[in-house]
Amino acid sequence: MIIDMLSHIGERKGEKSTVEELIELMDEAGVDKIMTCSQLEHIDNEYIAESQQKYPDRILGFAVINPWSMDGEEELERCFRDYHFYGLKMNGLRFGYSTDRHSLIDPYLKICEEYDKMVVGHAMSDLFSLPAKWEEMARTFPKVVFVLAHIGIPLMADDAFRIAKRNPNVYLNTAIAFEPVVKQAIEKAGPEKVVLGSDAPFGSMSQHIEIIKRSTTDEVERAMILGENMNRIFKF
Repeated sequence: MIIDMLSHIGERKGEKSTVEELIELMDEAGVDKIMTCSQLEHIDNEYIAESQQKYPDRILGFAVINPWSMDGEEELERCFRDYHFYGLKMNGLRFGYSTDRHSLIDPYLKICEEYDKMVVGHAMSDLFSLPAKWEEMARTFPKVVFVLAHIGIPLMADDAFRIAKRNPNVYLNTAIAFEPVVKQAIEKAGPEKVVLGSDAPFGSMSQHIEIIKRSTTDEVERAMILGENMNRIFKF
């Protein structure tokens, strides 16, 4: 089973991508299931819910919430309770908050903990989303699984490797990471801590799958990264 742990669909200014287009990309690349959420610039959790309902065996819906919204907590609970989403997508850079700002973020992570949902977080080397900030939250909420997209690139990949290695609830998502970084992630964090992410439709699913295949010749490791790690966590 191949599970892609990052994609976006819906509308944002000047662009639109549909779930049907995403399914076509999945079929071309041989992807079985995909984590998807709305475009961050135009939050549309309802469309994600419709997409998951239409393709329940393919789409893993994730909520997008602007943490500054006065009713953000209510919206997240609705996404878990009524839409049966699989988790929450967070991006501090896009919404202008530091990932480790407990007063703002803790209420959302408490909801994730209560509903047993995971977090896919933007984790590059911008000051809003440093891997170390995610580690602070992962240690505060050890029951919540954190999947860190982009492996801390371009400047904080080494931190991301160490953080995933020493925290049982932290995983690394390969989205937009180049082959040398993915290879080092496998070697330093371990193949059990690395998962496929393409950031489709902006990134190519086939290309990211090929990067993983080139990054390790071990078929067991490849299977773990391409899907078995997430299959185990989701308990499909």
